[in-house]
Amino acid sequence: MPRRHSQDRRRLQAATGFLVALSLVAVHDRAIAEANLSVVATAGYTDNLLRRAEGRAEVPMSLGLTGTWTEDTRRLSADVEGRVDGVTYLKDTYDDEVLGQFDGSVTWWAVPERFALVLVNVYGQVSTDPFSPIGPENRQNTNYLSTGPDWYIPLGARTRAYVGGRFGSVRYEETTESDSERLLGIVGVDRAVSPSSRLGVQASTEAVDYDSTLLQDFDRNEAYVRYEFTRGPQPELTVNVGYSWLSSDADDRSAPLLEIQMYRQVSPSISLELELVSRFSDAGVEFAAGGFGAGTDPSVIPEGGVFEERSGRGNVAYQRSRTTLTIAAGISDEFYETVTLDRRRYDAEISVERRMTHRVTGSASALWTRSEYQFDQADREDTDTEYRLNLRRELGPRTSLAIVGLYATRSSNVTANGFNETRGYVVFDYSLR
Repeated sequence: MPRRHSQDRRRLQAATGFLVALSLVAVHDRAIAEANLSVVATAGYTDNLLRRAEGRAEVPMSLGLTGTWTEDTRRLSADVEGRVDGVTYLKDTYDDEVLGQFDGSVTWWAVPERFALVLVNVYGQVSTDPFSPIGPENRQNTNYLSTGPDWYIPLGARTRAYVGGRFGSVRYEETTESDSERLLGIVGVDRAVSPSSRLGVQASTEAVDYDSTLLQDFDRNEAYVRYEFTRGPQPELTVNVGYSWLSSDADDRSAPLLEIQMYRQVSPSISLELELVSRFSDAGVEFAAGGFGAGTDPSVIPEGGVFEERSGRGNVAYQRSRTTLTIAAGISDEFYETVTLDRRRYDAEISVERRMTHRVTGSASALWTRSEYQFDQADREDTDTEYRLNLRRELGPRTSLAIVGLYATRSSNVTANGFNETRGYVVFDYSLR
C-alpha cells in the first residue's frame, strides 16, 4: 500500500500559533477569565486503522497540546479551544502526520453594547471520500473563517435596530472545487417584551461564490420572525420562523425556514435540549456548526454544494453528584440542489459517566448511526455502531492517566464497505495551568 505523502509543516500554522499565544497569555495576562494548556501523550493499537473490509494493524502514537481560553468582559468576549497533535505510526505503514482542531469565537466591543467586531474560525479535518471512514488515507484539512461588524442602534428604552456584515471563506486541502468565499448582510429590529425575552424581525442575504465552475454559485435570502428567551447564562429558547429563497444560475427555489433551539432545566438533575431545523445549508456551514471535534466527523460532504436540510435532534441529560447519564437521538434529511446526492441520516447515542472514587472516573458509551444515500441513481445503506469504555485516574493535581477500549463495526449493502475494528490506547495528560 503506498504511503500517504503530506506537507505537515504548513498544515497547522493557525492552530500552532494559537496554542503558543495561549501559553503566553495564560502565564502573563491575569485579566484572562480562564486559560488552560495541557500536554497529551497517546499510545495505542488498532487491528484496522483504515476501517476497511481487509484490516491492517497499526500502532499509532501521538504527542500534542490542547488549550482553551474563555473570557466575558464589557469589552471582550471569547470562547476558544484548540488542539495540535503530531502522530507517528510505529509499523511505518503511513507517513507521520500533524493533525489539529480549532474552534474560536472572539467578539471585541469597540463601543460597548453598540458596535462590535466578530471573528469566528473553525479548523479540522473531514473525509475526502464521504462514503468511507475518516483515516490517514481519507482525510483533508478544512478551514472556515467568518469575520465582520455588528452595529446596534437603540430606538428607545426597550427597542433596538441592528445591522451586521460578514466576510467568510471555506478552504479544503484537496477538494478544491468546493473552496468558496461568501458575503453576508443582516438587518433587523427587536424589542424586549420582558426582562428575559426579545421579539423581532430579521432579514439576511448571502452570496456564496465557489472557486470552481463545477459547483453553482448561489444567493440565499431569508426573512423571519425571531424570538429569544434567556433566563440564565445561555438562551433557553430561540425560535426563527419565516421563509428562505435560493437563487442560482441553474434554478430558483424557495422553502419555509424553521430553526428552534430549546434548552430547559427540567429539575436540578435533569436537563433537556431540542433542535428542529428546516433551511437551505451547505458543507461550509455544516462544518462550522460541528465546532471542536468536527475534525473527526466524516458526515460533511464537501462535494455536494447547497442542499435543503430538515433535521431534528433531542438530548436528555441526568446528572447527580457522581453520575451523569446522557441519551441523544436525531434524524436529518439532505436534499441537494445541483448534484444527484441525497442522504437521510439517523443517529442515537447513550453514555454514562461515574466517579467511582475521589481519583477514579469510568465512562461507557454506545453510538449507532444509519446513513441512506441516493447517489447517481444508486442506493446505499451504511449502519455504524461504536462502543467505548474509558477508565481515568487522576495521578496528581495536574496529571491523569486514561485507558480506553473501542470496538467499531459497519454493515453495508455494498459488501466491500463493511468493517470491524478493535482499538485500545492509553492517554497521559499533564496540565500546564
